Amino acid sequence: MRTTALLASVFLAAVLPVAVPPAWADGTERSTTRSVSQEPGHPIILYPGREGTAAAYCPQGTTPTGGGAMVESDPLAPVFFRQSAPDPARNRWVVQAYNGSDQVQTVHPRVICTTDSTITYDVGPDGSIQPGDFNSAPGAGCSNSQYVVGGGVQAGPRTFVMWSDWANIRAWSVGAKYTDYDPDAPLSYVRGFAVCSDAQPALELGRTTVEAGAVGTAHAECPAGQVPTGGGGSIGLDALLNGSGPTATGWTVQGTNGSDGPRTLAASVFCTTP
Repeated sequence: MRTTALLASVFLAAVLPVAVPPAWADGTERSTTRSVSQEPGHPIILYPGREGTAAAYCPQGTTPTGGGAMVESDPLAPVFFRQSAPDPARNRWVVQAYNGSDQVQTVHPRVICTTDSTITYDVGPDGSIQPGDFNSAPGAGCSNSQYVVGGGVQAGPRTFVMWSDWANIRAWSVGAKYTDYDPDAPLSYVRGFAVCSDAQPALELGRTTVEAGAVGTAHAECPAGQVPTGGGGSIGLDALLNGSGPTATGWTVQGTNGSDGPRTLAASVFCTTP
């Protein structure tokens, strides 16, 4: 079981031709020209105590590299996610969210799409979770010739995301908490998804401290003139993400710290250069 979380909004469309230079210096120069765009999905309205699914679709000729969702009505409301992952078969990004607040909340999904023909996907094995416990999943990863440019997460019922973020230049890591405390409840699970490309992205990080019982926001911004291809976030043990998704030039995450001590809320973004 992993004992520490990995490092880790207003959504605007960005459509730019880009060439991706190396960001993690390994001596390999790769440059691929492609277009990148962001597409909104149809929002879902969640009543208190209800769960819903939403998706954002890529246009024909493009594929998803990243995506997520944020809560418009109250960005820091206790709306928690158990899925934010690519669905390549249907050319979309899917999110599942639960409204733990006492107010109606509106969740907006968004997907980042590209014409990069080298994009591949890997689904990692499941990590099992006992009732009331948390766990990470064995990592989803890229081949030795590719680089992670985004990733996603999926978890079982009543199991909510603690982190979905990069592990290294070729791997994605996820963790979740199972909030059914009945010892007779069935096992739950969490699994990760890695989105891979032949071209290296740039990586930028942002972080903030969230005190016990508080909520917070972290943002990672691409360098001037660059746009995101994907991103992720982490809030640590016994705390949950309640938003993670792209902006026009970066990635924003929000989290609720239900633990008994401060937690680091971290955001990461993979960026491309026009």
